[in-house]
Amino acid sequence: MVGSAGSLAGCTSSEGGGSGSAGRAVSATTVRGLRRRAARDSEDLLARYDTTAEAHPALAGTLGPFRDAVAAHLAALNEGDETPPGPSGGPPEVPADRNRALTALADAEREVADARQRAVAEASPDLARLLASLAAAGSAQAYLLHEAR
Repeated sequence: MVGSAGSLAGCTSSEGGGSGSAGRAVSATTVRGLRRRAARDSEDLLARYDTTAEAHPALAGTLGPFRDAVAAHLAALNEGDETPPGPSGGPPEVPADRNRALTALADAEREVADARQRAVAEASPDLARLLASLAAAGSAQAYLLHEAR
């Protein structure tokens, strides 16, 4: 079941202008800001996966497909961006307990998914579709990480 986590969301997008969900015009600056924020969240998730795998080497195989999915999401968000953002801070702290470490990852996935779902209302139609897809994938990953405990 874990191996299917990476295929839960289509991770390609083409960005056009257009109007947001409410039929209002969305500026290119707003779209760029939303994409960069989402990309930074994915960078932070990647750092969390890497740090967790380093702290709990026995989890590395389990976490690999989840990390791969986040990397694919990041690639889709950075598509066409000449200067992609990096992680927003230092390495995250990882709980020493294996189950708590998985719970922390699941919580981080859920927080990012929730933020992406909220951003859909502000996004252009193309970006809204991508963010909604990534939010659904993140929610699924959070569920599967809880199941892996």
